[in-house]
Amino acid sequence: MNNQTTCQCTAETLAMASVPMQEWCEPYDLAAAIYNGTLFPCLNMNFFDAEDIPCPFCDKPALTKAAEQEKAFIEICKIGFALNDLTLYLDMHPDCQNGINLMKDLLQQRLDALAEFAKNYYPLTQLSIVTGTPEATQYEWDEGPLPWDPFANCAASK
Repeated sequence: MNNQTTCQCTAETLAMASVPMQEWCEPYDLAAAIYNGTLFPCLNMNFFDAEDIPCPFCDKPALTKAAEQEKAFIEICKIGFALNDLTLYLDMHPDCQNGINLMKDLLQQRLDALAEFAKNYYPLTQLSIVTGTPEATQYEWDEGPLPWDPFANCAASK
C-alpha cells in the first residue's frame, strides 16, 4: 500500500474580489424590470441575449374576467419584484433618498393593488381583508383558490 505523508499542494496566492459599489440609476418601469430581471438598468449586463425570448408577463390581452384577474395578479407580482430588488439596493445604500422615495411609492402601489384585487376577486393577504373589503361582515381569508394554484378556479372570484 502506498501511504502518502506529504501534501503535494502547490503554493497558490489567494485573491480577493473587488466589486464596485452600485450607484443610483433611474429604474426601469415595472414591466421592463421583471422582463430584464432587475429594477436597475445599470445592473443589466449582457450574459445571455434574450431579446427573442417572449416575456410571459408582457402584453397579454385581457379577454375574459379570468384574464383580467391574472393581469391584476401579475401587476402585484411586478410591484413585489421591484420592491424585493429595491430592498437589496437599500440594504447597501440605506441613506439614498431616491431609493427611499421609490420604496414608499411602490409600497403604496402594492397596498392599492392588493386592496383592488381583494375588492374585485378575493384577498391575497390578511391585510387585503381589511383594505379590500372593509364592509365585510365575516372573515373572508378562505375565499378564493388555494395559494399554490391561484388561477385553477377562477369561479371562486366574486
